[in-house]
Amino acid sequence: MTAPGTPPTSSPQAPAGISIISSRLRSTNIERDVRADHLGPLHVGIRAQDVLDRVTAALEDPGRTRAWSLTGPYGSGKSTLALVTTSLLGHAGSRRSEAEKLLTEASPILARRLTSARDKIAPNGFVTCVTTARREPLLASVARALLEGASRTWSDDIMPSAVRHALEPLATTGLGHQQLLSAVRTLCEQAPVLLVIDEFGKSLEHLAAHGDFSDASSDVFLLQELAELGAGACGVPLYLLTLQHLSFGDYASRSNTLLTREWAKIQGRFEDILMTVHLGDTVELVRRTLDHSGVTAKGRKLITEHAAASARAWTDRGLEGILAADQEFFAQVYPLHPLTTVVAPLLAAQIGQHDRSVTGFIANDEPHTARRFLASYATDKPTMASTIRIADAFDFFFTAGRTTVLASANASRWMEIDNRIAEAHGLPEHDQVILKTVGMLNLVDASGALRASMDTILFALADPTALDDTATRQQLADRVASLVERGFLVYRQFSDEYRVWQGSDVDLTAHIEQLIDSCDDHTAVRLISDYLPPAVVAGKHSQRTGMLRYFVTKATDSGTPRIEGPSAANAEDGVLLFHFGTHDTIPTVRTERPVVAGTTEHADKVLQAARYLHALNELPAHVELDGVASAEVKERIAQASAELATRVAEAFLPSQLAPKWYLMTVTAGAATWSPSSERVRGRSLAELVSKACDSVFPDAPHIRNEMLGRHKLTSQAAKARRELITAMINSPGLPNLGIEGYGPERAMYGGVLEYLRLHRLTPGRPDEAGHLTFGFCEPEPPTPAKKNSLYPAWTAMRQQMYAATEQPVRLDVVYSLLEAPPYGMRPGVIPIIVLTALIIGSQELALFEEGTYQTRLTDALAERMLKAPERFAVKAMGVQAGPRKIAVDEIAQEIGARMPAAPPANARNVAPLAITRQLLDRARTLSSYADRTQQIPKQAQAVRQALKTAREPDALLFTDLPAALGLKPIPADGPTDEQTARRYAASLSKALTDISRADARLRDQVVKAIAAAFHLPTNLSKLRERLAAYTQPLAEVNLVEAKLRGVIMLAQDTDLTDDEWLDPFVVRIVGRGLSDWRDGDITTFAVEARAVARSIERLASLHQASSPQPADSTFVSQTITLTQTDGQEFHAVVHLSDDERTNAQALLPELIALAREKIGENGERALLALLAENVIAERDTGNDGASRTRRKPTR
Repeated sequence: MTAPGTPPTSSPQAPAGISIISSRLRSTNIERDVRADHLGPLHVGIRAQDVLDRVTAALEDPGRTRAWSLTGPYGSGKSTLALVTTSLLGHAGSRRSEAEKLLTEASPILARRLTSARDKIAPNGFVTCVTTARREPLLASVARALLEGASRTWSDDIMPSAVRHALEPLATTGLGHQQLLSAVRTLCEQAPVLLVIDEFGKSLEHLAAHGDFSDASSDVFLLQELAELGAGACGVPLYLLTLQHLSFGDYASRSNTLLTREWAKIQGRFEDILMTVHLGDTVELVRRTLDHSGVTAKGRKLITEHAAASARAWTDRGLEGILAADQEFFAQVYPLHPLTTVVAPLLAAQIGQHDRSVTGFIANDEPHTARRFLASYATDKPTMASTIRIADAFDFFFTAGRTTVLASANASRWMEIDNRIAEAHGLPEHDQVILKTVGMLNLVDASGALRASMDTILFALADPTALDDTATRQQLADRVASLVERGFLVYRQFSDEYRVWQGSDVDLTAHIEQLIDSCDDHTAVRLISDYLPPAVVAGKHSQRTGMLRYFVTKATDSGTPRIEGPSAANAEDGVLLFHFGTHDTIPTVRTERPVVAGTTEHADKVLQAARYLHALNELPAHVELDGVASAEVKERIAQASAELATRVAEAFLPSQLAPKWYLMTVTAGAATWSPSSERVRGRSLAELVSKACDSVFPDAPHIRNEMLGRHKLTSQAAKARRELITAMINSPGLPNLGIEGYGPERAMYGGVLEYLRLHRLTPGRPDEAGHLTFGFCEPEPPTPAKKNSLYPAWTAMRQQMYAATEQPVRLDVVYSLLEAPPYGMRPGVIPIIVLTALIIGSQELALFEEGTYQTRLTDALAERMLKAPERFAVKAMGVQAGPRKIAVDEIAQEIGARMPAAPPANARNVAPLAITRQLLDRARTLSSYADRTQQIPKQAQAVRQALKTAREPDALLFTDLPAALGLKPIPADGPTDEQTARRYAASLSKALTDISRADARLRDQVVKAIAAAFHLPTNLSKLRERLAAYTQPLAEVNLVEAKLRGVIMLAQDTDLTDDEWLDPFVVRIVGRGLSDWRDGDITTFAVEARAVARSIERLASLHQASSPQPADSTFVSQTITLTQTDGQEFHAVVHLSDDERTNAQALLPELIALAREKIGENGERALLALLAENVIAERDTGNDGASRTRRKPTR
């Protein structure tokens, strides 16, 4: 093993006496080793301590998970960990004492916790049941473990009879899983049980291969039942540990989809622990296998000098972040070179064998191993302490482990290095060693502390004690430079790294430098934008408030103009600005959202990395690359991308001194930086965003449901919210709103309405069934002892709604208020809060949909509200107190409006709506005449018009009707004036009376017109009686004219009441009912009625002689004929009742005497002629007395 750092004239030397303890490298067989008397020399590493800590926590807290699945590759120590666990939990003895000692050496605190918890629940130890699974049903493997565990716990003569009887079926064929579960329960009754199944992947492979058979299904449910049997505080004390190389789902992927899902669900009942190899554990394994007890004093001195030089070199190169620079440790791992000690485990991890590969590199008796090195170069009189270097590890892994290397993830890179060495015919051995060294460093670390820089290469090629030899270092550096010139290596200046190189004619360095020079800051910043996190979540703030918030990221430089930020409609809550310039050049951001801007002292370093990556990206478009150069560029792009991401993260990391972050001032829709901008500090970007959110949204309500605390809900969450809203409307008085089970809608209820105490038990009497009632309540004001996070936002929302007494406020405006600072509620939860306010304010807040008043809040309306809040508006009526309440009470009393004792379910604004409904009902039931007539007072007309055009109850009651009555509008607030309210109510009542009596007045006028036309009494009943008697002789006459026939027939109808009779009678005369009349129709009717009366009189005069008067008639009819000088005759039929005749007879002597006195002898005849002319002739012609012409009768 000659290396370039060894003088050519001498061969490697190592002090004799170093031996390898092979017993410490033996792999674990859990079924074999669990029965051994002693545990052996094991090490409890970092990963093992983590698993044991989880087991200890489960022992201390019965509510924790007691089922674990350890997943890890071959050689990762899973079986050894299981062996240690069984020894720690098993019965007292030498094995348990050894295990406790091992754990105490590794972690004394953990050892005390575990032993204390174990002794508390299992004074005599656990029943430890272990098995190595085979490709067989799981039932058989578990049965074998239980039998084995019971036999190790009790001998046949002391085994409890219950255990013996429970275990008997396990050794027979036809075992069922219920019998096995019964045996588990029986064992758990005796003592806690630890069930360990090693190589559990074989059981899963058996399942995957037999997925369509019944025993596979039984395996699925058996494992599920085992996990559930020991779950929770009420479960039996069963602790289940499975060891496998892949996850359950990976093994089951060959099965049908349904079975795969079942296995994935079952794995959810296990706590999955990934057993990755820890570097510290592996190097500890190496240290424990090398025994220096046989080394002489001289040899020890050489090893000590080697260790001191190694520690100095390790510290000087900043490698302590990988492994501590422990001089004693470096001495203990000799003859390994310090870098080999670290690189070998990292290489082993890449090829998937982990500790087994490392132990092979140490203990195998084959070329390039530590054992062969010691056998070849150990001497009793050494002059130096040579080391096993990285190149030897390459040779070992690529020869002894070639098969596993070719199957590893980095197989192509391994082959590239090997092929490049093979192609270099005649390349000296020391140059090959350099190529192998650089290749190994390339494999384990591309850009970190172990990258192949010149310093690291020289460290790897030389023994640590020779590093101070300037000549040796120069010689090695010249060889590296020679390999670069010959195209075997390439130097990447940006990352200070050498790479194994295939060789190319393209001068990449020159072209890259030219493209870097042409890249300006703005181009670099655009590229940096791609390496910023797309968004940064305000983790702490989101967790505290339940509102998911995140800021989008943008990169800017001093030349960036004003940029656009998120608006109120966007899901983003703000902007995180990465500025590459000074504070005073931070651009203005057009947004109403918060903006956090940061600058850094390391901006040039980040821009430099961005220019380099930009040059690499642009290189293929400017230069024709061959295959080797193209591959190199691709690899450099990957490395430069990672480097740029790292530099961006480090340059703006808030916990560092270089960056400074500020919360920019937002005014008039624009965020700007100023010297007064608030400085924001934190340990991470997420903490910065959280603090910014805390500052901008200090009054954000706290909810406990992540589904609702979002800008946009998932389909499942949206469905659950709809169901919750339906329950809020339909079942407000039930506990949990009547929601059964624990679905997402129940979680939303608990996380919002119940948590914020918006829905709670209400004081008062139980309902009819004797149950306590629940209801919606406003949030309580906060107190020093009890805060209420919703109260500020609720108060602002309430003020906005209840201030809308003149004009409604749209719900989307209410939403915007709650979304904006300082509340910042998310759109997912706002509808529930607003709906709660509408339910609580059902008697005060009026709800409108597209301007139409909504009398009830239904689930269908609420769903429309969810989809389009901008179509809905809210208006405060102000009827719960103040002047409007007094007005409502006075109007209700005046018009006799009935108020329900309790508001109907979901009914809104019951009091004003009841009054409005009664008023509108009166208006809707008006006849056409009453709806149009002007024969009522002006105020009544104005009231009628207000009722006809009413759209909003409050506007009608408190603005329109007072205006119609000449009164001022009723304000929502202000001093109460009961006298004004009474005057308003009384005036309104009078106007309504005037409107409603319009029809009655018209009927009175019509009756008077009929009485005047027929010379009958104005009392309708008497009028009908006289008219019926008068027309009775004509009832049997066959008349041609339909109008007269209809009038006479209706006059004879005695079945109709007076009210029923009048309208048909009017229709017979004028052809239109009273309800359709206009104001001028009464005059037309009077004329038509007189014409009909004259026609009936003429008919009566013709037919009276042929129709004798009935003997029982109470009046007599007489026909009077008047003949004028021109020969024209006028007829009149006079009906005299008995009373009228008697009264006339009493008056007649006086009239005759008076006529004779005033006129002369025969004066009564002159009076008769004039009376006939006035009463009969003028009436018949339709002239009134004022315009009549005197005519002398001839007879």
